[in-house]
Amino acid sequence: MSGIERVFMVTVTLLLALSVPSYTGAAVSGPCSNCHTMHNSQDGSPVVRDGTGVGWNDSAVLSGGSLSSTPKNRLLVTSCVGCHSSSTSQTIISKAGSNIPIVYNTTVPVNPLAGGNFYWVAQGDDTKGHNVYGIAGADGNLATAPGRNPAACSNSCHDTLAAAPSANNYNRGGCQGCHLFTSHHDDVNYPWYRFLKGHGPGPGLTLDESRKELGDYVVGVEDDDWEQETTVDHNYYKGAVATYTNDGTSLTNYQSITAFCSGCHSVFHGPERNGDGMGSASPWIRHPTDIALPVTGEFASYDPVTNYNAETPVAWINPANPARSEATVMCLTCHRPHGSDQPDMLRWDYSTAGTQGTGCLTCHSSKRSN
Repeated sequence: MSGIERVFMVTVTLLLALSVPSYTGAAVSGPCSNCHTMHNSQDGSPVVRDGTGVGWNDSAVLSGGSLSSTPKNRLLVTSCVGCHSSSTSQTIISKAGSNIPIVYNTTVPVNPLAGGNFYWVAQGDDTKGHNVYGIAGADGNLATAPGRNPAACSNSCHDTLAAAPSANNYNRGGCQGCHLFTSHHDDVNYPWYRFLKGHGPGPGLTLDESRKELGDYVVGVEDDDWEQETTVDHNYYKGAVATYTNDGTSLTNYQSITAFCSGCHSVFHGPERNGDGMGSASPWIRHPTDIALPVTGEFASYDPVTNYNAETPVAWINPANPARSEATVMCLTCHRPHGSDQPDMLRWDYSTAGTQGTGCLTCHSSKRSN
């Protein structure tokens, strides 16, 4: 093989490696003591930290709140909120071999992760994030999740994430309203994308561990630094081309991020029904999701395969092998699920729509903002 041929082969190999993402897991690494305490006792004092203000400080030490003599399930040293909070502006905390994603900073975050940050909603602006128990109180503007189908269920599961764990939400209040089952040490048997998992079809379910085996979870290719990166290093979300019937099976059938969101915001998805839904075709009555991003017309000049815009992400029918013809619009194309510095958790300033190639005009590339 000549030198030129070798260079060609190496170049092709590198291009293939860049164009086809590889699955990365979410399994925790590092010493057990980063997250666990064996007996909640060290030198005669408790280890668990609980209450308001718990988070990682500049020295990667868990601080704030107060020490609690009450042990936590799974021998954890703090709650979900405490572990993923920081009193710094950093959104990844490195501690003795563990990288901890931070989704709630008590000071303005630098380079928020893919899902955004709860900082802004915690400051009292209910329009800028999901109100989650332990971070923000109940939304002052909304009594229930916008777009919720009131016939879906009669308890608070799909009303609010700000409620404390109780019988009304199967003891899955707060973070576990969305991250229903977690599996920090096993990303092989439970390959849920970012722990986004449902409870299976049907109302009145007891959420025992056996429900981990059900297939109602989100699929995706996980970026190993939670999208704190450039446009060539990002998450690959699972999409679909489907209209949902909202009968509780959509997530099982399609395993898309939009199907997951529709669990609480169902009337924003699927065909029109008595004025609800998004419609079935253009002209849409709500912005469509889980539809193919057209390859013609005003959408033709945006090719997320070759020129991905992390500000306006798309989903893919097969996220492990993205193709332009299989790019789809999803809920996260416009929104950050934890929160953002924009109203309605948007990724950009909707009042301006963005400049050419940004915001709405990333996909609607032939249109112009005023």
